[in-house]
Amino acid sequence: MFRVIKKAGKTVQAYCLGEDHQMIRELIESGKIEKLDDDTYVVWSQEAVNGKKKGEIAYRGDFIKLDSSGAPYPNRRDFFVENHRHLSGDDYEQIRKPLYAWKDGEDDCEEIEFLKKHKGLVIDRDHPEKFYSAPLYGTLLCADSQAVVIFYNIDREEQQIKDIDFNFIEHGEFERTYRVIEEEL
Repeated sequence: MFRVIKKAGKTVQAYCLGEDHQMIRELIESGKIEKLDDDTYVVWSQEAVNGKKKGEIAYRGDFIKLDSSGAPYPNRRDFFVENHRHLSGDDYEQIRKPLYAWKDGEDDCEEIEFLKKHKGLVIDRDHPEKFYSAPLYGTLLCADSQAVVIFYNIDREEQQIKDIDFNFIEHGEFERTYRVIEEEL
């Protein structure tokens, strides 16, 4: 495992599901988001498209951001509010926090073993294009062997892992938005 942090000065645009917003309407019209009912949406992120062709489930009040390729991805409302500061309009500053990450080639660690045993993480070395898969956000997300596993939160109780909040970040997106921390912060 290694430590990473978002690059400095990252401003993002985000849009709240359930609010009447032109960007949300455009994403729905283009098929990148499906509105199932007044409270439930399906979001076609890069990782969902690469998975079992089943989008990520998001809910009214969650936020949508766009990655550098223009693909939408959801952020749970509580996570978004905790990790972003509103600037103005649709602009938010990402609050930088050091995180742990793991990628293929690193030694297996306790956290990866926990994800395999308790969170359904599969690492398929025979299929590099769908190397990582895990049930996340109501669907099966997949990422290729160059992707990075980001640990947003590791919940421990007396040194025992109780839960891990994680996701996959496509390699190019990781390179654009994160930097590796050599020293402890």
